[in-house]
Amino acid sequence: MAKKDYSQLARDIVANVGGPDNVKSLVHCATRLRFRLKDTGKANKETLESLPNVLTAVNAGGQYQVVIGDEVVPVYNAIMDEYHFTASDAGVENDAAAEESEEKGNVFDRFVAVLSGIFTPFISVLAGAGVLKGVAILLANTHIVSESSAWYSILDALATGVFTLLPIFIAITAADKFNTNRFISVALAAAMIYPLTDSSIPKIGHIAGYAINFKQYGGAVIPTILAIWMMSYIERWFKKHLPAVAQLVFVPFFTLLVAGALTFIVIGPLGNAIGMGLAYGYQYLYSLSPAVAGFILAGLFQVFVVFGLHWGILPISLINIQNYGYDTLLAMMFVAVFGQFGAVTGAIFKAKKSKNREIAVSAAISNFFGITEPAIYGINLKYKKGFIFGLAGSAIGGAIAGFAGVKAFQYTPIMNFFELPLFIGKGSSVAMETVAGVAAWAIAFVLVLIFGFNEENNEKMLANVQMGKKSLTEKKTAVVESKMEAEQKELPKVDTAGMELNEIVYNPVKGRVVPLTSVNDPVFSSEAMGKGVGVVPEEGKVVAPFDGQVSVAFPTGHAYGLQSDRGAEVLIHVGIDTVNLNGEHFQSNVKAGDRIRKGDVLGTFDPEKIKEAGYDTTTMVIVTNTMAYDAVEQAAVDETYADEALLNLYKKQETAVKTN
Repeated sequence: MAKKDYSQLARDIVANVGGPDNVKSLVHCATRLRFRLKDTGKANKETLESLPNVLTAVNAGGQYQVVIGDEVVPVYNAIMDEYHFTASDAGVENDAAAEESEEKGNVFDRFVAVLSGIFTPFISVLAGAGVLKGVAILLANTHIVSESSAWYSILDALATGVFTLLPIFIAITAADKFNTNRFISVALAAAMIYPLTDSSIPKIGHIAGYAINFKQYGGAVIPTILAIWMMSYIERWFKKHLPAVAQLVFVPFFTLLVAGALTFIVIGPLGNAIGMGLAYGYQYLYSLSPAVAGFILAGLFQVFVVFGLHWGILPISLINIQNYGYDTLLAMMFVAVFGQFGAVTGAIFKAKKSKNREIAVSAAISNFFGITEPAIYGINLKYKKGFIFGLAGSAIGGAIAGFAGVKAFQYTPIMNFFELPLFIGKGSSVAMETVAGVAAWAIAFVLVLIFGFNEENNEKMLANVQMGKKSLTEKKTAVVESKMEAEQKELPKVDTAGMELNEIVYNPVKGRVVPLTSVNDPVFSSEAMGKGVGVVPEEGKVVAPFDGQVSVAFPTGHAYGLQSDRGAEVLIHVGIDTVNLNGEHFQSNVKAGDRIRKGDVLGTFDPEKIKEAGYDTTTMVIVTNTMAYDAVEQAAVDETYADEALLNLYKKQETAVKTN
């Protein structure tokens, strides 16, 4: 059988997204081509949707998505063979990336985005190291373990090493952010730290009378970020001007030589000066009135979290510890976490709806361990009052912590009860930090008990905001709202008179069944890909809905294309836009071509982690060859279990006879 040629379709698609010069990058998921365009206004939606194999086109989530269906892979390959687009934003040339940054917001917005992109990948390691340091401090202060013992040395090395060698971690993620070579970046960061490991290198050296401090970059944040940013331009310059035959050796050689010299002589000292300026500025403002500073910082910290602005603030804590050996901002962060904890625990007792009580219990557990998002988006901010009461409690607790002069002596990006030992040290009071945290919790808790959390208010938050312009808060709230609306939709009626049941598609995921037209994705809800249903999962297991074969098993584990022995073609798509998780929280057990039996486990996923990441877990089960049937009927009602009938596929009697 001759291989289908997609080259003309590839050219037509690219022409109608504005041409190759309008494309920054291109990736694909189970069903869609996902373009990053310089100007989405140049895309011709009407013409795209008239092309063969194109089901529809959607501009959403910062991507221009051309929906192809199960032939997306060969179409994608045809486009890449023809145009060789970069497959991710990491490969976008600097001018394009700069243009994209301009579109995203002002200088501060871009600054926050850069910091977030650099620190987020290893935030869990920093948090874990923070707990280890807390354990080491607690054991030493309770005299369970001596500070001179080998056990303490092991714990201290594990807890402190990541912060001393932080430039290495920053170099890896900054290299991705600035589109430069990871290994050259790590080599540069290693050079910055190396003098700390060699006693023969003097602390201060001189070049033509200019003093250079070699031993100041352990844990350095701003100098490392600036160094890798500068290095990215230097590396690209040498790649552009050196002959290809010499690049393997001499691009790293010249990049390290030039970037290294500039780092030690100019960029490093400049970064340190900026860091010290920020630390001194913060310390000056804080010292004017620690109680007032604590009231403001703790009271507003979770607001910064909602808008993602906390990434512009948290590095100050690292810089403070590097310069002074302690930090006061983390004390306010601890209190702010317990303010929201108080509000959500109050909601457990005040909730009238069992569903809200269940959400509050789950969110409270996460909040106790320092993860406030489930509490904020699930209860507190959704009903507004709880969030406000949480801020009020945090502000009072912050004033207490500020007045008491509480300090943290080790950095951690996540604050919880287990981090309290980090506040043990000279001039600090872990007891007062405990009092501040308890006060924040108690005030918010009591306020919710007295005034409630506005549960009866069913207004949708920010309902007038148009689709495509929603903040992270609105998107996460909309997920919950859309599910509530879906429950109230009536099942579609299908006339099957004169037809025979040709095949049954059994439920692949245990959960609540909702109409496909109600899911929060226009491509699926429009039924452009075929008829089917949505299932809001109650557990993270996907099983085969019939006997047949795996046509497509996406490596990210979020989608499966299946074909039954009787000819039904079904797409199981776990979650909406979950391709962006790049396989995180998913595990696939099958591959294309595998034989499957009804009930076989195709893969697993973690619904709670996916929700915490901000994604709707509604799982679409779609008959992609709907046109081969005369009717597709929803068989399941409301809650259903795996292996129960989900969809009935009908054909007219004479057609069914021929098929059989």
